[in-house]
Amino acid sequence: MTTLDQLRKHSKKLVLDPTTTEFLTQAEHEWPAASARWAAHTVEKLLAACPPPTTLGPIEAGEYFTLLRQTLEQDLRALVQSYPTVQWLWYLRRLPDLFEGELPTTGPYDRGLMELMATSSTKPCPALPHSDGQIAFPITDGVVRRVLRLAMTTIVLSDIHSRLRRAGKGMAFQPQPGHLLPVNVPTAHLDEAIALYDQRVAAFGAGLLGAGTQVLSEDHHEDDPLPIIAVAPLPVWQGLPSWQGTPDDGIPVVVWGRFAPRGLSLGQLRNLLTLSNPYAAWWQPQLPALVALLQALSLYLLHYTRHGWLSLTRYGYVTLGRDLLTSYLAHVLPMLRSELDTWFPDHHLTEPDTVLTLLDELPVTTWPLTPPPVLHHAGPDIVVDLDAATRHLLALCTITPEGQGPLVNIRAEHFEQTVQSLIDRSPWKPSPHAPRRGLQPRPHGQSVLTDFDAVGEDGDTLLLVSCKSRPYTGLYDAGDFRTVRNSVTLIEQSLAKWQQVIHTLTEQPQGSNYDLTRYQRILGVVCLPHTPYTPLGDATQIIDTRPNGQTLYRVCGYNELAAWLNAAAAD
Repeated sequence: MTTLDQLRKHSKKLVLDPTTTEFLTQAEHEWPAASARWAAHTVEKLLAACPPPTTLGPIEAGEYFTLLRQTLEQDLRALVQSYPTVQWLWYLRRLPDLFEGELPTTGPYDRGLMELMATSSTKPCPALPHSDGQIAFPITDGVVRRVLRLAMTTIVLSDIHSRLRRAGKGMAFQPQPGHLLPVNVPTAHLDEAIALYDQRVAAFGAGLLGAGTQVLSEDHHEDDPLPIIAVAPLPVWQGLPSWQGTPDDGIPVVVWGRFAPRGLSLGQLRNLLTLSNPYAAWWQPQLPALVALLQALSLYLLHYTRHGWLSLTRYGYVTLGRDLLTSYLAHVLPMLRSELDTWFPDHHLTEPDTVLTLLDELPVTTWPLTPPPVLHHAGPDIVVDLDAATRHLLALCTITPEGQGPLVNIRAEHFEQTVQSLIDRSPWKPSPHAPRRGLQPRPHGQSVLTDFDAVGEDGDTLLLVSCKSRPYTGLYDAGDFRTVRNSVTLIEQSLAKWQQVIHTLTEQPQGSNYDLTRYQRILGVVCLPHTPYTPLGDATQIIDTRPNGQTLYRVCGYNELAAWLNAAAAD
């Protein structure tokens, strides 16, 4: 069923934006012919400019696909000069569900890439066109075809990205006859490892822990800072709950949208900053600016808006006059003063214009892929992309130093506490008789083993978790060969060490400072903030399966561990 068919089916129950219906109608009509035409044209032109070499081992393939990527990006930058970035955003957020792939992550990735490429336009927008109280850019056959050309060209670029990631994992490629991109050389073990990784990422993703530990949470406590409103993009259009007005005094409605708003607590970020501030200011100046912006917008959405929730749920952005936005920032900054001074020493955020200037300076790159800009200026108005803001916030919350040192150790300890808190909220919460987190077991006649980062217990089964705080960086997402290789090496070394610890404890359940004789089974798992890529082997071995089918891999991501832990509640 097409997006338009779904829309017609539910139209009597929905509060509709006529511009969305009009754009969907024309785009779905044009897409079959336009997509085939522009896909063939794009690949043919690309291969003519960059003929593939006869040999494409992993290193050569990475270099060749990088050349293709750079060449196609130049074409896309020329294409998007047709409209200002805010106009592109208006069109792109109204596109039907054109981006289909074998994985549910394909569509959101392609959309994000397309929006990012569109922001390379340098054409100014002197004012937003208003019609009957709504923004209404022209929707003509020529406009729709140009947007679809951008969409199809971006899909080709996304295919090149996919090949770059596979080359980074050690895959070779071979040229194809005709106007086709090179395809990978079948390698059973590598194909299976990548397929398994893709399936796991599609099922669990990085969630809110891409920064290497939990910095945002949906659990808001009474003493937490002012919450923020964020959005989560959905893979398809659907009917979503929203409001005309504010949640307190507005009218609840159902709209046709692609973004699910949610409230997030900054309590974990405050804790991380409190722990790390005595050592160094690891944060970029855009982080406090983004916190201030999101808290100002939350105030606006919760108490003052008329149409903000409709726009946010439909399109992931809100539109305000610049004067109105600066007035909310001026109101919020004094409220945040004590918090900002404590969290971000020497932040220099005293004026609303400083906040906006800093956010305009957010780094945006096409490889590794970053979120698009947060602010789109159009004369006296500003369009604030909450989807981009949410993703930038997670990226800015990443403590970047590698190796060892106070900041990395603080992030690692925070992640260990986060995993233990996850276990404590699950059926695996340890009893008072379980070994404590942080215990350094000493077997009889041996030296101390490494400490327990997190501990769980279910009857006569003991769960011991080794936590490895590794951020989900842009280079990792891009499949950079060195980054992926270093991650795999770390995981394999950590797993080998942890398996030896579990073997020792299983063979000697009682030692100088511990007694595990009450347990019939000891499960040892290495947990990362996100699902990691590893070759098939010990790391991808399933060590437990719940009655409902939920599995636990020997090396897993936080969200995978959460699903397995809480599957016990449904058993």
